Amino acid sequence: MRLHLNFGLSVSLLCIAISSWAGQARAQDILAPARSEFVEDVYALRWETGLLIGGVVSTGMRRWNWGSSATFHTSKEGWFGMNTGSGGADKLGHAMSSYAITNILSEQLLREGRSAEQAALPSMLIADVVMTGIEFFDGYSVEYGWSNEDLLMGWLGSGLAYWRQTTPGVREKLDFRLEYQPSGYKQFTPLGDYAGQKYVVALKLSGFKDLQDSPWRFLELQTGYYTRGFSREEQAKGMERSRQGFVGIGINLSEVLFGQRESAESTARRAGRLFFEHIQLPSTAARVE
Repeated sequence: MRLHLNFGLSVSLLCIAISSWAGQARAQDILAPARSEFVEDVYALRWETGLLIGGVVSTGMRRWNWGSSATFHTSKEGWFGMNTGSGGADKLGHAMSSYAITNILSEQLLREGRSAEQAALPSMLIADVVMTGIEFFDGYSVEYGWSNEDLLMGWLGSGLAYWRQTTPGVREKLDFRLEYQPSGYKQFTPLGDYAGQKYVVALKLSGFKDLQDSPWRFLELQTGYYTRGFSREEQAKGMERSRQGFVGIGINLSEVLFGQRESAESTARRAGRLFFEHIQLPSTAARVE
């Protein structure tokens, strides 16, 4: 039996090799236009990518102490446990960052007439490169270090954005958002003040055809997660660590303000939709924790 399997495997590998060799030139001819289009799409995002990288490098040098360690090191941070640095809020922050980068870059390409696939793929890859670069330079920070957990959550966020953009009907139904109220423990910094953050997944009823002409289209179902008491400032005031999940019903502000998405919309209208797809305004939902 083992001989038969090995022989069959060898024949299969030989056939694959011959097929690959014989069709290499033809494959190159077929893939050349796709590669050319991909390069053009990446090049079309050069200014946005440059500004993004500039902002990340500036933040890394000022706030994340890049270069403070002479040697590269890693950090095992954990996931959502009580004994982690923020109960997982920082992990969701990495997912949100790459998710938002992918969507913002995709929106630019969509505005220029690309298909959803053409817009999402280069945007996702740029987000992944940026998030990987952040982890690499974190490896040279005394305070942080390369974190596999952070990297995986970043890739998960960009993957979610890609799936949401390229699967018909998902963008109209599903949002991943950040809700932020300054905690008072730190300066206004939405992505670093975990004591003021909540992460929200919203199922928008306006995305279902049967509800698009009913009052239900202005509502959405929500679930989410946040943590409190993990920062030194909170603990100094006697606050205990806690991890909170919630469910609720919210107002779909994008639907209230802009209505159903149209094929041709103004830049301001598209920017408004993009904002409410990523930002949850406080006090716009009734929740049970």
